[in-house]
Amino acid sequence: MSDFDENWQLKGSPDPATPNVQPNQMQPQPAPVQPFQPAPAPMQQAPVMPAQPQAAAPVAPAPVQQPMQPVQQVPVQPMQPVYAPPMQPAAVNQVPAMQPQMQQPMQPMQPMQQPVFQPQGYPVGQPVAGGYVYPTQPLMYNQGFAQAREQALAELNVILNHFAPKVDVFQRYENVNKDIQKFSQTSKAPIVWGIIIALLGIGLLLDGIFGVKHAADKIPYFIAAGVFALIGAGLIVLFVFKLKKHKQKREELIVEAGELSNQLTLLYNGCGNCPVAPEYTDPRILFKLQAIIISGRCSSIPEALTTLLSIQRNYQRIESAKAQHNADTAARYDGKPAFFNAVRYFNLM
Repeated sequence: MSDFDENWQLKGSPDPATPNVQPNQMQPQPAPVQPFQPAPAPMQQAPVMPAQPQAAAPVAPAPVQQPMQPVQQVPVQPMQPVYAPPMQPAAVNQVPAMQPQMQQPMQPMQPMQQPVFQPQGYPVGQPVAGGYVYPTQPLMYNQGFAQAREQALAELNVILNHFAPKVDVFQRYENVNKDIQKFSQTSKAPIVWGIIIALLGIGLLLDGIFGVKHAADKIPYFIAAGVFALIGAGLIVLFVFKLKKHKQKREELIVEAGELSNQLTLLYNGCGNCPVAPEYTDPRILFKLQAIIISGRCSSIPEALTTLLSIQRNYQRIESAKAQHNADTAARYDGKPAFFNAVRYFNLM
């Protein structure tokens, strides 16, 4: 046999005659086992003593070091790859990716909407002067609104054709009512000054009679007393004459106002189903209602009247004046109130 293997390593076989190992033969030898030696205890550093002498503290005995047990080797398992779960997009506070935005043209600033009067059932438009609105474009071209508006204008034209020819009667009735108020109050200044001057004349007369001894000196006192008495008497007579004349004039005006009131009442009754109250049938008020409907604020005559009263803010004043007028005129005309015209309470300029 050859002493070399296929890797050209020296080899041999034991000789049966010689049990000892041949020089060219290697036998595996077990590794020598070293006895277990315990690890030396760590050295403890002595504490640094302060400079001043102190009593020696008792030294704790050093703990007995237990012999270390041999650690059993655990076969290491191959590491498995750890796969992280896919990230889910956050549901809250998610910031969207910025997208390229196209520049939009600048829009004009819209006026702030304010609480304004508007007919029920129609949207609020753009505010204009006075806190009221013109309708927006959809409202202006709304078929229902346009038809109602045209119908209201046609009805208002019929009413205007009925009342407008009598505008002079309305104006005359207003003037008569103002004159009645003027002649119902007579100034008391003439009678007051007449009494004062008459008392001065009486004082001069008494002074001339009892205060002056000589008869020649009394004559000026008597003359001054007579002049004051005449002036005072004239003022008193003027007041009485003026009071009587005013009373007569007032009675004539009351009769004329009654006749004009009957004419206006018949004129209102001849209109048929008038959509406005008698106090608002003055042609000047009706023309203002027509302008409101033409502007597109309202689509009916009652709504236009409500808008006008809201603009003027005079509804309560008109109602109070009407109640007082009815109470005063009912006593004049045997319990029948006179016609009340509210045009004086409107600023129609």
